[in-house]
Order: sequence, then structure tokens, then C-alpha cells
Amino acid sequence: MDIIFPENLLPRKMLEEVVRYLESENIILLTGARQTGKTSMLYLLIRHLLKSGVPPSGIFYFDLENIHDFNLINGLKDFNDFWSVLKDNGWAGQDRVYVFIDEIQHLDRPSSFLKYLYDHYKPRLKFIVTGSSSLEIKKKFTDRLTGRVFRFNVRPLDFQEFLQFRKEDELKKALEWANFRFWLTGEEPEKAIHDINPSHISRVNVLLKEYLICGGYPGVSLKSNPLIMQKDLQEIYSLYIRRDIKDIGEIADIDGYNKLVTLLCLQTGGLIKEQELSVSSGLSRPTIKKYLFLLENTFVLGLLLPFYTNKRKEITKSPKVYFEDVGLRNAVINNFVPPDRRSDGGAILENFVYTQLSRQKGGYEGLRFWRSQSKKEVDFIWQEGTDEIYPIEVKTRFSRRQPVPPGLRSFISEYTPPRAFILHTGGFNVMDFKNTRIYLVPVWAV
Repeated sequence: MDIIFPENLLPRKMLEEVVRYLESENIILLTGARQTGKTSMLYLLIRHLLKSGVPPSGIFYFDLENIHDFNLINGLKDFNDFWSVLKDNGWAGQDRVYVFIDEIQHLDRPSSFLKYLYDHYKPRLKFIVTGSSSLEIKKKFTDRLTGRVFRFNVRPLDFQEFLQFRKEDELKKALEWANFRFWLTGEEPEKAIHDINPSHISRVNVLLKEYLICGGYPGVSLKSNPLIMQKDLQEIYSLYIRRDIKDIGEIADIDGYNKLVTLLCLQTGGLIKEQELSVSSGLSRPTIKKYLFLLENTFVLGLLLPFYTNKRKEITKSPKVYFEDVGLRNAVINNFVPPDRRSDGGAILENFVYTQLSRQKGGYEGLRFWRSQSKKEVDFIWQEGTDEIYPIEVKTRFSRRQPVPPGLRSFISEYTPPRAFILHTGGFNVMDFKNTRIYLVPVWAV
């Protein structure tokens, strides 16, 4: 089967992780929003197989948004005839065949198709498939596939990947060490900062501003013209959030739905208060819940849960809201002014930290925020297992007049963590408060 690889095919961090599961029997399912790079991930996996010695006649790619490919598979009355489809497209009788199917949710019976072929022909058939919405996948994938699927979420580029897409190879190499876990485990983490060339720091701050404006959608990040980048983001917003998700969720009140999305953008990093959202959007509280579930399961936003150990002092049921991509968030409200010249610059920076932390190993499971009954708050809490907790505060500017913010001060007094972090737009420093070492870290270094 002839496969035409696209230009500008750049690797992603998660490629190495997915590659480890290519030799297993289980189906690999890549989910994620439109244009986050799922199709490119399929091409990268195909290229890996070809370099590993798998012949082209043992690799097949079907794009179900192509009507020809869709009809080939969806029209099968007997799933055993899938072998005839492969033979007609060049299968030469190999013992193992790798089948890549893009946007598998378009099939009428994707779950039945995959289950039957998996159960009857593993490990000869290895399926790697994509789907744009976990909600559509949940609708069409039945429990019969439980235990047969390994799932991976393809998200927009993180900041290091963004540097690579912007062809900043030297800068990316200089920052390869930069992630939050490095600051937890490094014996002398400050040395890495001090060793960076000052010109690199100046350049990374320029690129960070670009990322905070236009985010990490791969196709957008490959562009250099700001107007074209902004137009692309508005197209993604219009096609994905306003059209596709509306259709997936069978949304009746379109005006209320669009108003809710805008309201959520305007309270990025804030608590979800359903009653207030209901009054402002004109939607009922059950409808607010439905739309939040829809937006979270179509990878538009994330809802961050609270951390607590003392329920009487800390319990709050309300999550905080962040968007999966700051560029898309800016497109919704049509504001592409640099963050240092706008009132929501702090919220954008906090959203950036959320996406950076949540994309690291353990980030989704271990990331929380802290808020006490007296309304003292810490932006993020990173949990390592059950015993280690690290508070993280995000500041656009660090003030030496009040070096330890009140919320961080309260949390340290309550929990005495070994390390705490203030992520900001300035340089590196270290200070101590009680028995906790506080690291002031540039936001780009996590």
C-alpha cells in the first residue's frame, strides 16, 4: 500500500512511549482534539516500522474521512473479508500486518469491527487507530473492548516541542533538562540555570511570549506570520468547538453554549461556580454540567480538582478550569495581544503552567490546587505518591516586599513540604521559609 508522507513531519515526545507498545497484541487508540497531531503520530509510527525493517506490504493506512477508504471498511458484511481488502491493497502474506485507521469513530460499528478481528486474528493483525473525541469513542466503543485497548491522548505541543517546531534546535537542546521532576530530584538544580547562555535566556523569553499568544497546535506552530497563525486558530475554534462539538453533543441552545465557552475563557484559573455561570449564560445548571462534561471529553478544557486532607478546613467541591491550549483560548475571545499588555496575563501564565505540568508523567493524576475555608489558596499542588506534596505558586512578577505569598505561607505552615516553588517570568533564586526551601524558577524551565 503506497503511503505518501507529509512534509514537515517532526517527532513528538510521546512517540517513544507509543513505540514500546507496537509489538504487543493490544489495539493502540490515539485520541485527542482535531489538529493536535494524531495523523502525524500515525505517520511517525509507520516510519518507525519501515526503519525497523517491516516491509511496506505489511503496513496499511486507511483514512476514514476519505470516502473510498470509509466504504472499503464500513461496507464489509463479513469482517473476515477484511483480509481481501488487505490483499487487494498489496498484502503479500506476511505473518504480521500493521493496520493504521484514522478517525475510526466514523465507522457504524467500530467496536464490533475491532473486537472481532482482534479476537480471531491476534497477533497477526495489529491495529493502531485514532479518534477525535473521547465522547464519540465512548458512544461507539462498547465494554467488549475492555482489556484489548491501550489508550494515549495526543495533546497540543508543550513548550519544548514548540521550540523544535520553530526550528530552535540549539535552544531546545540547551533546555532538554527542563521539566518539573528535575526540580524535585536534582541535587543542585540551580546549576542548570546558571549554565545557560544569557542569549539563550533572552531568546526563550521571546518565544515564550509567542507561545502564550498562539499556543501549541502543531500546524499553527509551523507558521511564522502572526496574522496567519491567529486566523488558523480562529478556524480551529470555529470548526471544532462551534461546529463539531456542537454536533457531537446535539446542542440545542447554540447561543447559550457559545456564551458559556466565552465565560469559561474569561475565568481561566478560577473556580467553576455553576450558579453564576447559569445566570450569565442563561443555561440551566444541569445543562452547564452537560456542556462542561462535553468540553472536557472533547479535549478543549481541563477541570482541576482540589487537594485536601482536612475536610473541615479545606473541602471545596468546585474544580478550577483551564484550557488545553492557550492559543485556542485566546481565539475564543479574539484577543491576541501579548500577555504583558493585558489584564488577563496572569491567567494565561497560570494556564501555561497547567498545560506544562499536566503533560508530564503523573501530571494528570497528581496535579491539584489548594484552597482553605479562609480562602487561602495555592495555584497547584504536585503529589508524588501519597506522602510527598509540593506547592506551586504562579506569579507574573515576584515581589521582594512580600516574597512568600499568603497562600503559600499558609500551606507551608500546615504541611511543611521539603520544597515549594514560585514560577514567574523573572530569573532563578532560592529562599527558605520555616523548614521549606522555596525555589523561584522561570516558568519556561518546567
